[in-house]
Amino acid sequence: MRFELLVPTVLLLSAGFCNANTLNDVFGQAQNNCNYSAVAPYSACDVIGDEKLYDIQSATFSTNGGLATFVIYLNSGAVQTVNGQQTLVAFSDAGLILIPGDLFLYSADTVYDPSNPAVLQYGIAITSHGSFTAGDMYSIGGGVTLQTAQQALNNSSDYYRRDEDVLLGGSGSPVTSGLVSVSNYGNGVTNAEYAITVQVPLTAGMESLMSNGQIGILFSSADCGNDVIQGTVGTPNSQTLVATPEPGPALTMLTGILLLVIGSLWRKHSA
Repeated sequence: MRFELLVPTVLLLSAGFCNANTLNDVFGQAQNNCNYSAVAPYSACDVIGDEKLYDIQSATFSTNGGLATFVIYLNSGAVQTVNGQQTLVAFSDAGLILIPGDLFLYSADTVYDPSNPAVLQYGIAITSHGSFTAGDMYSIGGGVTLQTAQQALNNSSDYYRRDEDVLLGGSGSPVTSGLVSVSNYGNGVTNAEYAITVQVPLTAGMESLMSNGQIGILFSSADCGNDVIQGTVGTPNSQTLVATPEPGPALTMLTGILLLVIGSLWRKHSA
């Protein structure tokens, strides 16, 4: 019986090694008295437009078993049920056809702002558009370019963040392929309505962007840049850190349990 109880104990301790930090964005704040503008900074509010369509709450990043997983918690007009399964599709707002922005990655040791888009190294297509396939990751450069919200929409009459990098442009072959899924999360008022999960193989190129398990991300809830989450997020002491000088408390506990089991088995064998 003692040996059977050891298995779930080991699994429980191991699960503690992969906890993800969270990158938070203001969610559900009052949107009245917004100072909309057609020039930078475009709006004094977190969300330009309807919070039920665009508001982002948070994002997480974790690595496990050679896979990288990003989860973005948000409200989105792009979520629809197709053949009984929730998916992301194009949607209409104020006469514009919109899609979710792509997920961009950059080095945790650099700083991104719209005036310095060269720091963006990879983009993961959240939906299929142009020559890009949902779930595939592309290296930015050569034939693969960036599209700002203004380039994506070519619209001068509505309010949005025109200079925000929102989509992959041009064309190119993916460096790896993954999956994008969407699920229910909250009520959309006190917390995000949906969770978008993006999972791709953890490539050497992606690992080169990581510092202490952290990576830089940029994501817009729609290609109009109505709400944006950007910054570093990750899993300190994750699998990217191969060795540590001293064992942590969980490892010490696990070692002790294993020694007790071995000692018990040895005593039974001796008797």
